[in-house]
Amino acid sequence: MDHQDADARTVNSPSRMTRLPTLRGRGVTPNPASRFERITMERDPSTLVEDPDPKTQFFKDSTRSIIARNTSPDVGFDLSINPYRGCEHGCAYCYARPTHEYLGLSAGLDFESKIFIKEDASKLLRDELSSPRWQPKLLALSGVTDPYQPVERTAESRGAVSRCSRSSETP
Repeated sequence: MDHQDADARTVNSPSRMTRLPTLRGRGVTPNPASRFERITMERDPSTLVEDPDPKTQFFKDSTRSIIARNTSPDVGFDLSINPYRGCEHGCAYCYARPTHEYLGLSAGLDFESKIFIKEDASKLLRDELSSPRWQPKLLALSGVTDPYQPVERTAESRGAVSRCSRSSETP
């Protein structure tokens, strides 16, 4: 296998390596099953492409809390706000891709084509910041997905969260 073949997106098949088609505007081609699913399906390599041009779908995320807590010594913040789950930018190297598997979705195409919007993000944040238990601390904005993804133009979740944080004098 030469260097060019090593860089191509390929899938192993019993008899040969099958080159996967590149999808314009997407970071990855395969859509592997979630590691948390008990039953998986393997497609015939000759029918690998489910949708040659998957359109991005948006779903309402009905989360009840907006502030995520982090105890990892590898991350430079303790608290973060993520107005979205998934990211349409679709960077192939993104460390956040596996988070979609907790939703029963794929870290592949599902991560970049099935975006969950926390429409109530600013209300949830306002409620948490006005709680008597809240002690002002640094809040990282979108430690998991990019807050400036294309849907932000219409959803404005990040903008609403930023305004709410400023008005409460939370850094």
